[in-house]
Amino acid sequence: MRRIVIILVLVMLTGCAGMQRSCSSFWATQAGADWIVVQYDFNMDPKCVWRLQNVSISNEQSSDGIYWKDTATGHLVHISGWYNRVQVDGGRYEEAAKLLGVDLAKINNGRYVK
Repeated sequence: MRRIVIILVLVMLTGCAGMQRSCSSFWATQAGADWIVVQYDFNMDPKCVWRLQNVSISNEQSSDGIYWKDTATGHLVHISGWYNRVQVDGGRYEEAAKLLGVDLAKINNGRYVK
């Protein structure tokens, strides 16, 4: 009986960790969040970088792409291919950008200037 209780507790703890990620992902998609999104060229150098505030990013169905509505212009932005993104916590954009290997000071209107 003790073994069963231990196994159930472990399963519940593991499930809660996965559930927390799912909840964070759901709210970021539905309600919006802050993001750094980087699109890479064929040499895996940053080509475009977006610093997004309170934006909902969605995965494109049957594709490797993502899309979001640009709050400044109203345009719907779609990207695919080699990209990565980090959900920014507490406005710490610089810290999030470092995780992606980019310097926010080198962003010029969405383009990454080396």
